[in-house]
Formats: sequence, C-alpha cells, structure tokens
Amino acid sequence: MRAIAKRHEPPELKAYRAVPGAAYDGKDFTPVKGKIRTALLRDQLALCCYCMRRISSDARPHPTNPDAPPVVQMKVEHWKSQTAFPSLQLAWTNMLGACLGNEGRRPADQTCDTRKGEDAILLNPLDPAHVSTLSCTSAGRLQSTDPRFQKDIDDHLGLNHAVLVATRKVRLDRDLKRILIKYRTSPIPESAIRALVAELETPTETPTETPTETSTGGKLPELCSVVRLWARKRFGAQW
Repeated sequence: MRAIAKRHEPPELKAYRAVPGAAYDGKDFTPVKGKIRTALLRDQLALCCYCMRRISSDARPHPTNPDAPPVVQMKVEHWKSQTAFPSLQLAWTNMLGACLGNEGRRPADQTCDTRKGEDAILLNPLDPAHVSTLSCTSAGRLQSTDPRFQKDIDDHLGLNHAVLVATRKVRLDRDLKRILIKYRTSPIPESAIRALVAELETPTETPTETPTETSTGGKLPELCSVVRLWARKRFGAQW
C-alpha cells in the first residue's frame, strides 16, 4: 500500500450529485462511472489502492463464464460502505480504485475490496499517517505498528494472503538484486536504496490533469513501493 493523494473530482460526478434523488449506479450513471474510473486511475497511477497491483478501465472476457459480459479490470471501492453510509455513496473523497481481488473465488482467497465487502476498516490509503505505520518483511509480509491496522490487513483486506506475500517477495528480491550486485562485499548504503526507491516510484508517463478514457496520463510499476516498505522495516520510521 502507498499513500494516495486525491485530486479534483470529475465535474460529471459533481453535476450528477446535484440531481435530486441521485444514487450510485442509478439512472444515467454509467457514463459518470467511467469518468470516476478514469480519475481514480489518474490519482492512483493505475495501481490498486490496497495491494498495488495493476488496475485498468479495460474490459476483458469473464474468466469463468464465456457468456457473461466483459469485466472491467477494476472496482470503484467505497472506503465507507454504501450500506452503512448512504450519504457518502457519491462522495469523491470516499472513492478509491481497487483490483478485482479474486472475485468469484472462495472468501479465504479474496483480497482488497472484494474481501472487505461491507466491513468497516480503519486503515485508509488516503491518510499518510496510516500508511507510514506499514512495512514489509524480507519474506514479503505486510506489517503495521498499529494492531488495529494489522487486523484490517490480515482479516478484512487479505493483504497477507500467501499469493500476495510471495509476489511481494519476488518483487523485492528482483529489485534489490540490482544493487546487491554492486555492493557484494560491503553493506548497502541507505543512499543507494533511496535512489532505487525514487526510480521505482517514478511514473512511466507524466500524469496529466485531463486524462482520457484510454489513457490516465501516468502509471507506476506494480508493487512499486515494496522496497520502500522493506526499507522502513530495516531503517526505521523516517522511510
């Protein structure tokens, strides 16, 4: 997980919200939802708000049912659930972009928004103070210094599912190998790790304020902040 800086809401959402009786997924909402997705991709640089895997507004064939409609490769997550907080269903500050989280599989294998469902959580990717409590072990396990956030990570979001832990470890080992080769006989200086993190967290494209339906104007590599989270575990909270 990385801290998300939310920018301006789509004007189409603001206009839709002003319509009396407006509701999420209500009448004439489909084009508005497309604009929401595009803006979320812009703000999150095409990464899931929770696991940092790739998200996209592209629609792909249903993974198990060839007769089903194509599936958009992201979900609009309501951090506070629409059921418990109906007044926030159209609030831009309550919306995040999430991956599909193994939707359709057994609950134990689900992650992110799909695993969370209607559960209330405290860990918020929009709050840098929350994200600053997170770190990653060398084995790829996500940890928080706050026990409440750890419960969200493990129980409500499934972010320490075996597949995600293994994927983080592969990414961490691959990225660190780039500097381990240079420092085979000496300790890796913190400055070298900072330079690596800066490179990994640089978008492949420059974000724009006016993304299109087919281009968000910027992307980060999947799991781009795993090295940062590992460094926080190794060097301390200043990371």
